[in-house]
Amino acid sequence: MEKKKIYWGVLLVPSIIFITVIIIGIIDEETLVTRSTMLFESLMWNFGWLVSLTMLIFVAFVLVIIFHPIGKTRLGGNRAKPTLTYYQWFALTLISGIGTGIVFWGAVEPILFAMEPAPSLNLEPGSNEAVIWAMRTTFMHWTFIPYAIYVTFGIIMAYAIHNMKKPFNVSSGLVPLMGDNVNKYKIGSIVDILVVFALVGGVAASFGFGLLQLTQGASIIFGTPENSTAVMLVIAAVIVTTYLISSISGLRKGIMWLSRKNAGLFFIIMIFFIIFGPTAYIFNLFTQSFGSFLGNFVEGMTFTAPFPDSELWPQWWDMFWWVAWLAYGPLMGLFFAKLCYGRTLRGFVVVNWILPSAFGLVWFSAFGGTALYNQFFGGIDYYAIFLEHGAEAMTIATFEATPFTAITQPIMLGVVALSFVTLADSMVSTIASMTVKNAQESDEPPIPLKIFWGVLIAATALIFTLAAGLDGIRMVTTIAGFPVVFLGLAMVYGFVKHIIKQGI
Repeated sequence: MEKKKIYWGVLLVPSIIFITVIIIGIIDEETLVTRSTMLFESLMWNFGWLVSLTMLIFVAFVLVIIFHPIGKTRLGGNRAKPTLTYYQWFALTLISGIGTGIVFWGAVEPILFAMEPAPSLNLEPGSNEAVIWAMRTTFMHWTFIPYAIYVTFGIIMAYAIHNMKKPFNVSSGLVPLMGDNVNKYKIGSIVDILVVFALVGGVAASFGFGLLQLTQGASIIFGTPENSTAVMLVIAAVIVTTYLISSISGLRKGIMWLSRKNAGLFFIIMIFFIIFGPTAYIFNLFTQSFGSFLGNFVEGMTFTAPFPDSELWPQWWDMFWWVAWLAYGPLMGLFFAKLCYGRTLRGFVVVNWILPSAFGLVWFSAFGGTALYNQFFGGIDYYAIFLEHGAEAMTIATFEATPFTAITQPIMLGVVALSFVTLADSMVSTIASMTVKNAQESDEPPIPLKIFWGVLIAATALIFTLAAGLDGIRMVTTIAGFPVVFLGLAMVYGFVKHIIKQGI
């Protein structure tokens, strides 16, 4: 690996920031948590409204691509031939986009929101209205909005890379706005530094969710000490080793194989819950909740609760999720751009936005419906489990309402681990590519870079998870993802301006 190939600014600046955070966390954990919390609340109260409006713009942008003539544009040119089958493409999109999140939150969000609705709404906890609000809010967090972020960045970067023949990096997404001026005044370098910083924080947050769930799951199933730091460290070491081996093997081998297997497991688990869970209740809940989701979409997306009794609910939940997805947005979009050669922009939207979102709707209906049914009709108090043992324990307990628990619970833990491995190896590979000068779409980055980023992500996750649990994960994600708002708005403006100028 020649030194001249390393993009040193992109490598060093995010690394120094996160290494400094890790050192502070080791030396003075309390100060790290206090300062991070203050920064989180300040960002979300003062600028959360901007984040919510940006999400609306992204959704509108994706809808325009579907119906506008530009949707017929083939990425790579009219003669470009796809390199992946539709299933390979969809499997990589689905698993890379959701990571460990849908397993961790599948039953938790519906139960938690139904029993603790946003204070300013004055909904009675556990009421019919609270249940439907909980489901539609969960849909909002996990379906069309997060994937609109990925797809927005992905469309713009894929067009610049494949059709405008620009380098395989995020700053190429600004070419429609700035032309070759992207390479002046270090703008490209600044953008690449920003997105690498954001994604390291985002992947670290996903790692944190996975560690909490796997540690708790090991305690319940195998009898290890509850919330054990030692167990968490062992699990982290195993996962890091696994995703590094997979990432080193490259997209065509490790990542592709894992994504296909993982996607299959997700479908099997979802169908299992639909068949052995309260099937009729699941579909009735889905139908009414989806109708409420569509009917209240804009209102839900603009919920800021500027009231004395709000307790910053939308800031700690809705807006947190938006910036969490934004942390992934640019590099997830770049990863999507790597998969779509030979496809049309309209096909890009169908495979990367509509299909994963539809899967999310059914998944959360199956898990949420099973948990809610047993909470109100089956005599299982999942909310009490959440209060006593945490979100990770509640998720595992959901499987106790279905047959074959001794088999399904360990499988679920395996899926959590495999989900994060699939997410991490794709993202580690993409981050490593960003730290190589003039990287091309087909290039595999040097192995030492993959190892470096993989270890740094794990260390960041451990520091924040051990220091503050779920709140620590929220903070690192928000701080990393918030600046991406401005990058996304600039890219959308530039792309729209470009297609108008081209008369498309």
